[in-house]
Amino acid sequence: RLYSVPHCIATNSGTAALHVAIASLGVGAGDQVITSPITDMGTLVGILFQGAIPIFADVDPHTYNMDPRSIEMNITPRTKVILAVHLAGNPCDMDAIMALAEERGIKVVEDCAQSYLCAYKGRLAGTIGDFGCFSLNDFKHISAGDGGMVVTRDPELAQQAAYYSDKHYHRDGS
Repeated sequence: RLYSVPHCIATNSGTAALHVAIASLGVGAGDQVITSPITDMGTLVGILFQGAIPIFADVDPHTYNMDPRSIEMNITPRTKVILAVHLAGNPCDMDAIMALAEERGIKVVEDCAQSYLCAYKGRLAGTIGDFGCFSLNDFKHISAGDGGMVVTRDPELAQQAAYYSDKHYHRDGS
């Protein structure tokens, strides 16, 4: 309710939340995911577990967030996802990232492990892309000791995320 997003899937960590999001978007062997070189290894684990290739965009020297021009220069036909890392409560330039993604048919995952309640032009980080991923470990703004969560507005992506977070069990009877 706090984020006004209809779907929230619990995971055992923020790293798992990112992995669930990447897997739910169909990222596989040889696909490319553009992300930030300034991040926690948890951002990369899901990409690597899926057999995909992390591509690092240059960062803006003032915000340390990915530079949209560098993202654009790194897009190839194998680019499947842009994984935007909102660092230290400072949101990425989501207008530019979403414009690139929509123009090229690329999905967007937001890593919000360091950016609870971080706003970008009146919208909360994690509610702009296809998935928002959060960490609940003991060093985060909101802690449950450990754990994570994935949020989305898309009911089909929410269903895929629920399957990936629970060994692909179909607990809904389907």
